[in-house]
Amino acid sequence: MAEVAAREEPIGGLGVLRRSINHAASSSVDIFQSGNTDGNTDGNNTSDIDMIQLPQSTHSLLFTQTKIYSLPFLFALLVLAISVACLTLAFLDTYDLQGGNIPVNVSGTVRAAQYISILIAFFMEEEIPTGTYLLRMIPKSSVERLGLSYTRFVFSAMCRLAIGYLFLLNVFLVLAQSDRVLDIFYDMMALSFVSLIDDIAFQLAKFDVLGKSLRRAASSKCFAAEVEKTPYAFRIKTTIFVKVVFVFNFLLFLGGMISVTHLQNTGRFHCGDVTVTFGDEIWENAWVVGEDGELSNSVLVYSYFNGVYKQNGTHDGRPVYQELRKTHGEGDFKDKVPAKIMYCESETAWVFTHEDIRKSKTAQESPCHWLLRYPETETYDLMDVSSGPWEIWLGVIKHGAIMDVKCNGCKDDTDCNLNGVCSSNRKCHCTSEDYYGTHCELERPCPRLIGETSNASWSVKYSRDCGHLLEYDRPLYTLRNDETYTFTNDTEAVLNEEDIVKLVYTGINEEDIVNLVYTGSRWYARKYIGGKRLTPDQVEYRAKEYHAFWDNNIGSTENIAISEPTTRSYPAGVDFYMIGEVGEQYGPFGVLYPMQEPPGRGALRCDKSVAFDDGYSWIFTHCNKNSTSS
Repeated sequence: MAEVAAREEPIGGLGVLRRSINHAASSSVDIFQSGNTDGNTDGNNTSDIDMIQLPQSTHSLLFTQTKIYSLPFLFALLVLAISVACLTLAFLDTYDLQGGNIPVNVSGTVRAAQYISILIAFFMEEEIPTGTYLLRMIPKSSVERLGLSYTRFVFSAMCRLAIGYLFLLNVFLVLAQSDRVLDIFYDMMALSFVSLIDDIAFQLAKFDVLGKSLRRAASSKCFAAEVEKTPYAFRIKTTIFVKVVFVFNFLLFLGGMISVTHLQNTGRFHCGDVTVTFGDEIWENAWVVGEDGELSNSVLVYSYFNGVYKQNGTHDGRPVYQELRKTHGEGDFKDKVPAKIMYCESETAWVFTHEDIRKSKTAQESPCHWLLRYPETETYDLMDVSSGPWEIWLGVIKHGAIMDVKCNGCKDDTDCNLNGVCSSNRKCHCTSEDYYGTHCELERPCPRLIGETSNASWSVKYSRDCGHLLEYDRPLYTLRNDETYTFTNDTEAVLNEEDIVKLVYTGINEEDIVNLVYTGSRWYARKYIGGKRLTPDQVEYRAKEYHAFWDNNIGSTENIAISEPTTRSYPAGVDFYMIGEVGEQYGPFGVLYPMQEPPGRGALRCDKSVAFDDGYSWIFTHCNKNSTSS
């Protein structure tokens, strides 16, 4: 007992809180180190250099107590259960099967802290080395010579291994999911404390804090006795195995961290594609680069750039989101330059930009040519700035602009508006023919629209191969000019007959068509001269390549009417306006004459008695599955 007392350290010292596997006070040889080396091949050597002591830990009480219902044994089980429970709860709290808790990327300082912490973790983790060392160095005969159960000795060592691997697993999750240096070190300290609970509990028992029964168990002669090691000739193979296990654990840990780093740098944890919705801001004097490289003025309606943007490469360490065709699922533009959302280091901000749209004809701009800009930030994730507010260029900077960015992924069926299911790849799969869209948010369109003040009808336009033609994920309607139109008397209160004739007949010959097309927030009635001469392939390709900004010049005589902003999948009940005179003295759309009375009545209604033509049912994926690029 004198030897035991001599080895005790002050309770306030760090040595009390750290695991130490010591020999008797007269021996300076640690459990992990022999006075000689394992190079000694004399298996019969019984000198001090081949002796070892049991580690002072509550884990050792699992086999030093002969009775499994004794208080010290039950206390050791309780400490073991607390350690395992804490590490398990920490794991369950941080683990995410889909990797959703891993930051999209981290700064260089955090990256350095992650890899330094790997070394720290393996220096701090003692359970695995201790467990394997005990199994390697103490033979069954030595344990039984002390009157102890070798089965429980092995169980105790295996418990150490389990706690050690739980500790490393939690450390890996902490490192992979942290984006701040202090968070890494604080969490490492917390996990280290949990792994030391058995040492702290043992020291408290030894200092008679927890009662005499536990003090006697902690001061047992078993911990002072020197146990003979396994002869070198028999432990050489296990020595090599233990070293291999340690190196394997380290390389596995390091490889996992390298894998996370690679996935972050390649954009694996960013949202793959987003839906962008602009407000109704209009810049009336945008400078646009033409095909000849010259700059000219054009009216920029920002909502024309609504739609899906897909991750395509990186810039300044962040992903670049590139504008896709205006029918979801049709991929990249073939003959148009897409807009982009990316991080601009010169602005220290996320920006919306287009290389062919400039703020000025002569002034020097930033390299990013930004049109919208978020306030300064260093975040790596576009979703962190998705709610705005943004700064927008309208000839001058305007604050508080809207650019809503929504990831096209889902977590559960609610994200699919309960009109579909969230599949295993975190995409919405619409299960009803009544809804479609990236989040099953768009109502089944109307197959035919009827004018409120006339019997003029608009039918969904079909392509040859894939059913309905879509623009901005809304159907393309065509005026059925093979019919005879009549108008009710109350039409004169809104439009005179000259206006009506202009809408339906003027300038439309047998080879022209009039389409009702969605442009991101508004519907346009547009005349396409010679549209009937186009082949089906040409019609389909033009529909796929359609972009409201590049193909829908405001002020063109081809524009006949325009609607109020709407997000519906078809324009029934939406107010329309006839486009009259255009010019600098008028608004950006020209003079607008209401086509309904009173306001809010809407110019069109849905004819629900008509089914979709040609045997097509309205399934949004039908066109995507069978469409072909021209």
